[in-house]
Amino acid sequence: MSDKLDKKNFHGWRFHMTIFLIEKGYWKYIEGENKNAPQLPERNPTVDQLREYEEWNQGAQKVMYWLFVGIQDIMIGYIQDAKTLKEAWNSLLTLYETNTKAWKLQLKNNCVHWKRRACR
Repeated sequence: MSDKLDKKNFHGWRFHMTIFLIEKGYWKYIEGENKNAPQLPERNPTVDQLREYEEWNQGAQKVMYWLFVGIQDIMIGYIQDAKTLKEAWNSLLTLYETNTKAWKLQLKNNCVHWKRRACR
């Protein structure tokens, strides 16, 4: 990914990041939250269970790293306390989709206001 997420490129960034994660085989970490994560039994996990658990966690850490390096430093506060990758992803979606809707509404209101003034 070449462009970091900023206030102006959310939709393009989201598209590129989604495609990147799908291509790498890591979209499951965002799409499925933790329902696909292997769980370790409280006692005597097998070697296979430990390996699966470690592989899942390493994959999740890669995706979190890619999210952190894929956004501007000023935005890290929006995802740093997320307990899951899906929660971090949804925080960014909520932040930018809300801001995009508010921005469009403001533009629309400014346009209506401008038209009224121009008609006077």
